[in-house]
Amino acid sequence: MARWMALRGPGYIYSRAIALRHRYGITPSKSEKRTTGFVAALAEHGCVPTLPTPGCVVRHHPDFIRHLQNAGAEIAVHSYDHVDLTACSPPEAVRQLARAAQIFHHNGIEVRGFRCPYLRYTDELLDALPTGLFEYSSNKAICWTLESDSPDRERTMTTDVLRKLYAPMPATHAVCVPHTKHNLIEIPACLPDDIELCDGRGLDADGIEQAWCQMLHGSHRRGEACVILFHPELAQQCLQPLLALVHQAKALMPAVWIARLCDISGWWREKATFTADISSRDTGLHVAFGCSARATILIKGFDALDGSAQPWSEGYRLWPSREIELPAGLRPFIGVAGDVPEGRVAFLREQGYIVDTGELASCCRVYLDAAVLAGLPSEVQLISHIEAFSGPLIRYWRWPNGTKSVLSVTGDLDALSLLDYASRLFA
Repeated sequence: MARWMALRGPGYIYSRAIALRHRYGITPSKSEKRTTGFVAALAEHGCVPTLPTPGCVVRHHPDFIRHLQNAGAEIAVHSYDHVDLTACSPPEAVRQLARAAQIFHHNGIEVRGFRCPYLRYTDELLDALPTGLFEYSSNKAICWTLESDSPDRERTMTTDVLRKLYAPMPATHAVCVPHTKHNLIEIPACLPDDIELCDGRGLDADGIEQAWCQMLHGSHRRGEACVILFHPELAQQCLQPLLALVHQAKALMPAVWIARLCDISGWWREKATFTADISSRDTGLHVAFGCSARATILIKGFDALDGSAQPWSEGYRLWPSREIELPAGLRPFIGVAGDVPEGRVAFLREQGYIVDTGELASCCRVYLDAAVLAGLPSEVQLISHIEAFSGPLIRYWRWPNGTKSVLSVTGDLDALSLLDYASRLFA
């Protein structure tokens, strides 16, 4: 408890308690009405959310949670008690997650992934998770810079506390895409969230809409994931921004894929099986793509082949076939030297690049060695370096069916009543 209070401070605890008193009732009826309303409203516009929910909330309100699942929402594990898992030993943290998964199964709720309360986790926790308990996690936080941000913008107590809890990476350094870690697909969440925007910055619905739409456009420009983090307690303030966000996403081209976290995880695992078989022919190289029908294959800088491909974005064209013939002497891949750490090679492959680590790696259109990478310490810098080349280049894209980016709406359903919140004191 002392650690919990130290992270927040009495001022934040008091203001948060006042907000919760206004947003929740003793019974769950108030929360159930607004949660049902925003899930239905989003569904009418082709968007169904992922709702990370504590196991104790599922145990106390199983019929309502099943109703949300039947409406199309994904219910993700949000620990059993809504507690900071970094304050627990790894075995105790695993017990929190495993107990929640057990409650989900017992009550007919599908278990695919989890998000830790406050996005707080440790590598020791991930190491200790039983294999197969979850398919994905969503705990890494990436914070986008907004147009309203400036060095002299007054910081608030709420913003400071949330940034301390979430410990985000800046979007100027990290790309917001899934990555495989500990046999889990980690899907980052995007900040700022609704509590920072509403309670911390004092924004109204129009201000929240503007902030989230800036994040959407930034992620679309970079071809990444926009995973909105909000809390259904603020559904009244957030429904307009969320509907506007979905509307703008549908207007962007190339298209935005609107998906739940479990859909993104399933796609990322599907994409991980894709191959590119490169063989020599008398006339040059033959590349055979081993992939599913949903795969997006892109080419750039092939003037002679452009007639067979459709325009896409950023100089790329969509390649319609599952094979391609290349002239002699052309290696439109990412060549990687033997001194490059395996972690960075894995990162390149997860982005969809065809990586060549063989004897002819240095002959590739883009060649990376330890010396080059030393000047590209961040993920964003590395991607920018590669994409600065006009081609020729062949790659798989990150997302399915020709979509450029993905939007996922995730709402942490921490509680349905004040009694649910009070139960944390005894967890």
